[in-house]
Amino acid sequence: MRILLLLLSSFLLRAQSGDYFQQEVSYDIRASLDDRNHELSCFLQLTYTNHAPVALDSIVFHLWPRAFSSDQTAFARQQLRNGSTRFHFSAEEDRGTLDSLDFRVDGQPAAFRFTADPDIGVLSLPAPLPPEAFITITTPFRVKIPMSFSRLGHVGESYQMTQWYPKPAVYDRDGWHAMPYLDQGEFYSEFGDFRVAIDLPENYVVAATGTLQEADERSWLLARADSAQRALAGRDDLSPGYVAQPYPPSAAARKTVTYTAAGVHDFAWFADKRFAVLHDTLHLRPRPNKAIDVWSFFTETEAALWKNSLTYTKRATRFFSERLGTYPYPQVTAVQSALSAGAGMEYPMITVIGMSGSSYALDEVLAHEIGHNWFYGVLGSNERRHAWMDEGLNSYYERRYTREYYPERSGRFQLLPGRETDINALGYRYTARLGKDQAPDTPSDSLSQVNYWIAAYGKPTLVLEELEGQIGQAKVDAAFRRYYTTWKFRHPGPEDFFAVMESETGQGDYFRDALTTTGRGSFNAGAQRRPEGDTNWLPSIGLVTAQEREQPALFVTPLAGFNANDGAMLGLALHNRTLEPRRFEFLLAPLYGFGSKELAGFAGGRYRVTRPLSWLQRVTIGAGIQRFTDFVPPAERLRELDLRYGYTRSALKSEFFFDHPAVDQRESSVYTQLIHLDRARPAFSPGGDLLDDPAHLTTNFLVLGYQARMEREINPIAYGLRLEYRDDGNAGSVDTDYLRLEGTLTGGYQYDRKKFVRWRLFGGYFLVHDAREGNASPEFSFSLVDNAATDYRYDDLYFGRNRDKGYEQQLELRQGGFRAPIAPAFSYGRSNDYLAALNLDADLPLPNLPVGLFFDAGVYGFRPTLSSDPTNELNWVGGLSVNFFNSHLQLFLPLVADTDTKRLLQERGNLLDRTSVRLRLSSLLPWRWLDDLP
Repeated sequence: MRILLLLLSSFLLRAQSGDYFQQEVSYDIRASLDDRNHELSCFLQLTYTNHAPVALDSIVFHLWPRAFSSDQTAFARQQLRNGSTRFHFSAEEDRGTLDSLDFRVDGQPAAFRFTADPDIGVLSLPAPLPPEAFITITTPFRVKIPMSFSRLGHVGESYQMTQWYPKPAVYDRDGWHAMPYLDQGEFYSEFGDFRVAIDLPENYVVAATGTLQEADERSWLLARADSAQRALAGRDDLSPGYVAQPYPPSAAARKTVTYTAAGVHDFAWFADKRFAVLHDTLHLRPRPNKAIDVWSFFTETEAALWKNSLTYTKRATRFFSERLGTYPYPQVTAVQSALSAGAGMEYPMITVIGMSGSSYALDEVLAHEIGHNWFYGVLGSNERRHAWMDEGLNSYYERRYTREYYPERSGRFQLLPGRETDINALGYRYTARLGKDQAPDTPSDSLSQVNYWIAAYGKPTLVLEELEGQIGQAKVDAAFRRYYTTWKFRHPGPEDFFAVMESETGQGDYFRDALTTTGRGSFNAGAQRRPEGDTNWLPSIGLVTAQEREQPALFVTPLAGFNANDGAMLGLALHNRTLEPRRFEFLLAPLYGFGSKELAGFAGGRYRVTRPLSWLQRVTIGAGIQRFTDFVPPAERLRELDLRYGYTRSALKSEFFFDHPAVDQRESSVYTQLIHLDRARPAFSPGGDLLDDPAHLTTNFLVLGYQARMEREINPIAYGLRLEYRDDGNAGSVDTDYLRLEGTLTGGYQYDRKKFVRWRLFGGYFLVHDAREGNASPEFSFSLVDNAATDYRYDDLYFGRNRDKGYEQQLELRQGGFRAPIAPAFSYGRSNDYLAALNLDADLPLPNLPVGLFFDAGVYGFRPTLSSDPTNELNWVGGLSVNFFNSHLQLFLPLVADTDTKRLLQERGNLLDRTSVRLRLSSLLPWRWLDDLP
C-alpha cells in the first residue's frame, strides 16, 4: 500500500512540476562489526527505480569512507584549507576506507570505476535502465573505520557509523549530483526505504535511524532505561564535564539488531558498550493516538546535563511540529558521542551531540539538530550547493526556541557575564564591513570557514528575523507551513522557496536579494548600521550592545605602558571601535610619561570603503600620529637639567585590497604611504652652549608597495615589493635623498603538527643614492640587524630607543633579520648599495616544547674607507630559538657565527648578553589584532 501511495504521489508531483521527477531507492544492508580491528564487513542489496524521463546507462555512487583513505581526497584538502592538520599527520592505521566491492546488476557482473575523487565511483549498467523500470544491485563491501576525524569514525570502542555504505548520488532534472565527502558542507541524498541488520557483540548498546525490529532487544533497552532513570534520580555525583570512562570487555556472544526506516535519505547508527539509556513517548496533534518513541543514549560524560535530555528532545520535537508540520517519523533519538565536525550532527530520526558545556547549550544544540529533521530530513534540499536552505532556515527556528524557553537570553550569545550580543549580527557585519562576506547561496566548498557559519547560518537567520519584525511570527509560520507541506520529500531548490515566500508574504525578491548577493539593496544595507552609543570602562575593546541605532559610539579604555625614555606611562584610549569594523574609526590615546614628564601616545583615524569596484574588496584611507621620547642626552649636566627629546611621526596611508575567491586563501593589496618624521634633538650655540629650543630634524618618506600572502596550512607563502623615496628636509645638511627598492619572500613547510621549517629571503638595492660611494653608515642604510637604531622610519615600538646594553637586544624583522644583538655603534652589516639576506627557522621535533634552530646569512656591498674599493661582505649566525605566544615573543641564543660576527658578540659579554628578543609590540595592540580576525 505504501509503495502504491509513493508511486501515486510521485506521478502527481511530476505532473504538477513539469520536468520534476524523483528517483526511488530501497536498501537492504547486512553488516558485521569487528571491534578488535575496527572493521565492518557488509553486503548491500539495493533496488533502484528510474523515474527519470530518460534511460540511464550508469549510476554514480558515493563511497564516502574512502574520503579518509589518503591526503588526495577533497576532505583532506579542505581540512588543510580550514587550518586542521590532524588528518594530514595521522598514522596510516588510523585512516579509513571502503573496499572489497564486487557490483552485480540483476545477478550479472557490472563494470565499476572510480573517478578523480576516490570516494566517487560510476557503475556501468549491463543494459540501459528505461524510465519507470527498476534493477537490483548487489555488492559486498568492507569499511575500515577511521578514527574520529569528522563524522564517520571511532574513539576506542565507541562507533559513529555515518555515511558508511555505498549510496547512489541524486539524479534529478539537473543530472547527477556527484559530490565527494566534505567536513564543511553536508549532503544531498535520495529518499528511500532501509532495512539494516547489524551483527556485533551482544553487550553493545545501539542507537540508530529507524525502528528496532527485535522485541527482545527493545525489552533489553527499556529495562536499561528503567534502571538508568532510577539510578540518575538517586545520584548526586553526576559529572557536568568529561569523564574518562573505561570500555568494558566485549562479550564473546554476538547479536543481530535490525532497523527499518521509510522515507529517509540516510541511515546512521552509533554503538557503545557504555551507553546509558533513557526512554519516553510523545504524542503530537493531529495523531494523538500514535506515540513517538523518544530515546536518549549517553555516557558518564556530562551525565549531569543529559539526565534532562528527554525533556529537551520532546520539547523541541513539539516546538517544530507546531510551527512547521507534524513530525512524520516513529521515533526521535539523541546520542552523546564523539564528534569531530561541530557541536552536533543530524541524521534522519537521530542526532549526535558532542560536548556541550552547560544545560542551556545542550538544550540549544539538541533543538537545532532535531529541527534538521524538517529541513534536512523531510525537505532534503541540496545542502552542498545551498547550505542556507537547511542550516539558515533551521537556525531561525532554533533562535525562536531559545528565546521562548530562555527569555533572559533573548536568543543572544553571552560573550562575557552580563554582556550579551547578537553573534549572528556581529559575524555578518564584521565580514560585510571588510568586504569579506559571501552570498549565502554560495556552494559550501567555496565559502571560507568563517563565512560558512555566517552565510549558511547567521545571515539567513537575520533575514527572517527582520521579516518577522515586519509581518509577525504568525505570518512567517504560515509561509513556512505552506513551504513544508508543498515541498516535503521533494528536494526543493532556492527558487521553490522564493516562490512560496512571494505568494505567502510578498517578499520573494527580498529573500532572493538578501540570500543570493552581497549587494547593498534591501537587507544587505544593514551591514552599515552602527551599534548604539556606549561608554565602556572595561580594560578591553568595547562590545556591541543589544540595540542598534544611527548614532556615534564612544568607548574609554585605560592604558598603561613603559619605555626606558618616558618611563612608566598611564593614559586613556578614546575610540569608537567595537568588535565590528566601522566605516570611520578613530583612536585618541594620550599617555603621560612619569619618567620624561612629557605627553606621549597615539592618535589616528581610518575611513573604509567596501567593494567600490567588482575587483576591489575594500579601500582604506588612514592617518595617524604618534609621539614618544627617544633621546636622553648622555652628559651628566643635561641629565641634571632633565632634558629629554622625542619624535613625532605622522603618516597618511591608503590601501587597496583586491578581491580573491575565499578558497584561494589569498590576500593581496597595493598601498601608498607618506610619512613625516620630526625628531627633536639638543641644539647648541657656536660656542657650545645648550640652547633653550631643540633642533628639529625632519624627514619625509613616500612609499609605494604591493603585498600578498597565501595562508596555506602546510606551505604558507607571502611576498611583497616596496619602492621608497626619502626626502631629507634639513636645510644645509649633506644630501641624503634616495630611491630604494626592496622585496621580501617568506614561506615555510609544516613537517609535523605545529612544527615548521620557515624561510625568508630579503633583497634591497638603492636605485638612486648620492651617498652610495661613501663609507658612512647612516640609520637608513640597509642593515643586517633590525634594532631600534635602524628603525629609521619609526615603524615599530621599542622599550628603549638610543639606549645601550639590554635595550639593544630587542630586535625586529624588517631587512636583514639577523638574530645577533650587535651594537649600532659598529658599521657591521650596513650598506649604501645593496643587501641580500636569508633567514631560516626550524622547530625541533620535541612535543610541547617551543624550541628551534635558527640560521641567518647575508651579503652586502660595503666600502671600508673612502679610498678603498667596494667589497662584498658575507656574515652569518646561527643558534637556538624559543617561541612563545604564537611567535609574538621569541628568544634567540647565537651559538655559531662567522669570525667578525662572533668577535662582536663576544665583546658583548656572557651568553645572556648575547641573547636577543623579538617582541612584536605593535602587533599586540588591540586595534591591530582585531583586524586580523578571520
